[in-house]
Order: sequence, then C-alpha cells, then structure tokens
Amino acid sequence: MTTMSQRPTPEKWRLRVERELGPGQDFERSLVTRTLEGIDVQPLYTAEAAPEDAPAGAVSPRSGGWAIAQRIDHPAPKVANQHLLEDLAGGASGCLIERASGSGGVELEWLHDLDQVLDGVYLEAVPIAFGTSADALPLAATFAALCADRGLDPGSVEAHLGMDPLATLAARGSLPGDLVDARREACTLAEHATANMGPSRALAVDASPWYRAGGHALQELGYALASYAEMMRWLTSAGMTVEQADRQFVWRFDVGHDLLTEVAKLRALRVLHAKVLGAFGGTGGAPLVLHATTSPRGLARRDHWTNMLRTTLGAFAASMGGADLITTLPHDSSRGAAGALGRRNARNIQLVLAREARLDHVGDPARGAHAFEARTDALARGAWKVMQEIEARGGFAESLAGGDVAEALGRSREALMREVSTRRRPIVGVSVFPPIEETELEQAEPAEDPTRAARRARLAARGDVVIGAVEDVLHGIQAAAAGASMEELGDGLVRGAPVTLAPLPSISEAGVFEELAAGAQPAPVAFLACLGSLPDHGPRAAFANDLLRAGGFLAAQSEPSLSPEALADAFKASGADVACLCGTDADYELHAEPACAALRAAGAASIVMARRPADGDEALRAAGLSGHVFMGCDAAKILGELRSTAATPSQPETR
Repeated sequence: MTTMSQRPTPEKWRLRVERELGPGQDFERSLVTRTLEGIDVQPLYTAEAAPEDAPAGAVSPRSGGWAIAQRIDHPAPKVANQHLLEDLAGGASGCLIERASGSGGVELEWLHDLDQVLDGVYLEAVPIAFGTSADALPLAATFAALCADRGLDPGSVEAHLGMDPLATLAARGSLPGDLVDARREACTLAEHATANMGPSRALAVDASPWYRAGGHALQELGYALASYAEMMRWLTSAGMTVEQADRQFVWRFDVGHDLLTEVAKLRALRVLHAKVLGAFGGTGGAPLVLHATTSPRGLARRDHWTNMLRTTLGAFAASMGGADLITTLPHDSSRGAAGALGRRNARNIQLVLAREARLDHVGDPARGAHAFEARTDALARGAWKVMQEIEARGGFAESLAGGDVAEALGRSREALMREVSTRRRPIVGVSVFPPIEETELEQAEPAEDPTRAARRARLAARGDVVIGAVEDVLHGIQAAAAGASMEELGDGLVRGAPVTLAPLPSISEAGVFEELAAGAQPAPVAFLACLGSLPDHGPRAAFANDLLRAGGFLAAQSEPSLSPEALADAFKASGADVACLCGTDADYELHAEPACAALRAAGAASIVMARRPADGDEALRAAGLSGHVFMGCDAAKILGELRSTAATPSQPETR
C-alpha cells in the first residue's frame, strides 16, 4: 500500500505526464483548457490548488431541503390554476408564476385573476414566487388584498414579488417610469414588506438576463453584485438598516449544464454576498435566498428529449450549489406550451434528486473537493474585479444606461457562439448525435387564453373605480380590494417619462444549428465517398455523417473501395449535390485526386474532405476539392455554405 510519504508530488506527477505525452507535446496545450471566463482548467487538482481559507458553504435555511418551484405560465388564469394544482399534487412544493409580458405568461389583470390562479392553494404552506418585473407594487397591493379577502395575515405567507428594475430594463428595454420612480417604488415596497409581509421578499437581484444574453459566470456574478450594491444604496439612503434592506432580496440565477462552473458559481455567490454586505457594515442577518432556474438558453427544439439531460444537470448543480428554490423548465418548453409529460418530468427530476439521491439532506456537498474549491475561488475573485470596475464607472445603473454592459455581453456572446459553431461546446441532439428521424411532440394546448373575452367583460362590468394618486401600498391595497386593475394601480403611481434602452437578446445556443437543419425541405442529400476498406474509412465516415446530419443533411454512403467511375455513378444515383471524401491519409494520397475529378464531372457542386488541411492539397483543389471538415472546424459556417450550395446546385462554385 502506498504511504503518504511515497505519493508523488504534483511536480513529479507533471514530469511523469510530460514524459508520457512524448516529445513535441506541450503539457499546457494538450491537457489544460480555458473556460469562457478565462480560467484555466487543469487536468488534476490537489489540496494545494484549493484556497486555504475557503469559507464554509451555506446550508439551505429551508427545512427539508429546497422548494420545487414549478413554473406556471399559461395565459389563462383558470388553466394556470389547473396546472398549479396538478404540480402541487405531483410533488411540487412551490411555484414560479410568470406574469404576461409580451412573450407568454399568466394574464393577471386584477384581483379576480390572481384569486383564480391561486384558487385551492394553501398560501401559508406554499412559497409563491412571481416573475421579475419593475412594477411589483401593484402586484403587492393586489396580493395583499387577496390575503385580506381570504382572512390571512400577509405575514404568514411567503411571496417573492420579484421587483428588479435594472434587470427588467436590460431584458425588456423599458420601465414604466424613469429610474428615479423605480428607486422610489422599490423603497416604498421594501419598507412595506419589512413592516407587514413577514417572510416575503419584495425585491430581486436577477442575473438571468446576463446569462440569457450570452454572458459568462464572471459577468453574471459581477453584474448581480453591482446591481445589488446599487439597490442597497437606494434602500439604506431611504432609512432602512443594512440588515432590513438585505432581507428584502431574492437572488435569481439561471443554471446551465456545465456542472463544475454552475456549482462553483452559486457557491461563489454566497462568498461575494457576504463580502458586499460586510462592506455596507452588515453583521449578519437572514441567510441569502437563492432561486435557481434551468436556463432556456441551453434548451433545444430539435431532439427535445435531450433537454432532460441538460435540465437534470442544471437542477443537480442548483441543489449542490445550495439553491433554496429550484425551477426546472419542461423539456418540451423550447417548442412552445409545455405538455403534461414535460411538466411531470420537470417535477420528477427534482424529486429524484431530493428523495432518491437524498441531496436535500446534504449541505454544500462540493466542500473539500479541490476542483470545486479552486473554481469557486477563481470565480469569486474574478467577479469581484468585474464589480469593482462597474463601481469605478459610477455604478451599475450608469454602466447599464451607458451601454458598457451590453458591449461586454456582446463580446462574450460572440465567444460563446464561436465555441458552439466549432462544436467545442457540443449540444447533444443538435450539433452532435443529431436524430436520424425527427419525432413529434405530443400536441400541447395552444398557449392562449380562451377565457380572455369573458374576463375582460367581467372587468368592464365592475364599473368605474376612482383611486386617485397611489401614494403608498396601503392605498393600493384598498384600491385593489375595490376592483382596481394592476394597470390602473400603476397608472395611479406618479411617474415620469418611461426610460428606454435597447433590450438585451435572449439567445439559444442550439439556434445556429437548428436554423440550418430547418432550412429548405425535403432535406438535401450529402454523398459520403468512402475510400478504402470499411475499417479504414469507418471513423472519418462516422464523423462526417454526424456533422452533416447536424446541418440537416441526409447522408448517402457509398460502398467501400469503389473505383472513381463507380463513385461517380453512386453519386448520381444518390441525388446529392455535395460530397465528402472519407478515408485514411494513405487512401487520400492514392485515391482522393481521381475521386474528386470523377465527382466533379458527375455534377458535385462542392466536395469536402474529412481531414485537416495538409501540404499538397493544391493538387486536390485543382481536381475539385472545396474544403475540409475536421474536429474543431467552424462546423456551422461550413454546413451553411454546403446548404447554400445544395440549394443552388446550378450556380458555379466561387471558392
């Protein structure tokens, strides 16, 4: 048995690895990768790599683990209520109600709608989160009126109202008023919630717009911290203590499917929150409340079943990172309204993690794992620098309005999409291992409200409601109880001219390949010209077949070891317009040139070779070779060119 004194040091281990790699192979180039955040990922982590002062991870303050906060987003309040009751009966323990905002969500116009959505829900037992917005004060007034109507003390109900004007401005491009109005309303709402709403939290620090716009973990954390610091200054300048102000925030983060990064991101958040809170003079108080959602950025429309892999990884990361509420998006939500199976699977993913994997019984399971500790430390240090840079430029609101945030996210988005396009960031079911045959989803009900006309008629029939200027939440509660709509409550708030900004995009990583695959139908055919025997050409033919299907091609593969003339005949019979040579380097040396010439003569508009470019390709190009496909090539660009060629075969090639 190896004793501690006999174990090799990291230095000796590296020397051994370098010898195994062989001459001319660089250790860093061969085994070290770099993340989008600029962090080097080492092949081995030891205790020396982890920080000595790694803080203890926070255990979820919620008894029994996290809340399974199922997303409720059907426009019709009655249907949304049916979904909510089904989810609660099926194992959910909370909910995230997305309000209508132009891109889906429940249409909550007044007290009657909110009452209908929450009909049959025991509000004192179910934590309720509302989607992020800038106009949560009318919502708070209406929710308080609902509690009063049901005879409930608002202090006994846990509701997360989700007011984040800065994230809303970035994501939607506008606010109901200006930032001065947003500041005043946030302070008013936070003061009311502190005095009257017990465990509820009025405000949110929502980092999802940064992730959905293509940002990386350092930007998510850094922008969230800067936004939090900005709003903390609003609240403390209005007279709230640091602890009271901090107590009003819920932190909302998207989680992707990069497990190491996502777990470390959420762990780093707690470290950074404590540091910012300490800078404000805070000495503790209520624990940070974290709501994590599996991001729509990573969901695919094509082969949507593989979304369950990504959402499972995201939910796993959220649970390991200490989230208090977790929302798992249904795997079929990328195609529109989620079906019953999608909602069920979204619940069950978390139920398996909690009840079978028992993750709800473990606090900070990543603590002590050197790779996680090192990544957590690197993200915390990098995000702190991002926040300090924003603070030096005048704060987050200034950076957001000045375009600095959008510009930085644009650069990150380009880097992200380069990795997607080159398949260095593979998407199973889309850019790698695409489906041979597309399968249809179960037919979900249309995402529309069949009761909209009746509800509007009921709202109109209530008569005029005179509310005047809404000066505080209590006034708003009275007006909501009298039948005022949330829009009317918002109009009653004294507001300046609405502030506008170019909204951030919300991207889909799979989109670049899905657009290719969804091109002209029927799908074009690509011919695989296989040189040599099956064992010889097999690996490159499999690679080319996978790549071409990612671009929406049907691959027609030739028999092995055909003559150039036979290849030409097989190409004509396939109905293809483009071809790909597949074989070993030795077979390319012997057969590629005559094969290219024969395929060109047979009408191939474009011919690529499954291999990296090499010396001596000039003769192949003269014979008709157009380019190369290989691991790390810009697959999306090449496939786009091939699709264009296949769509216009009669046009001469210009490359």
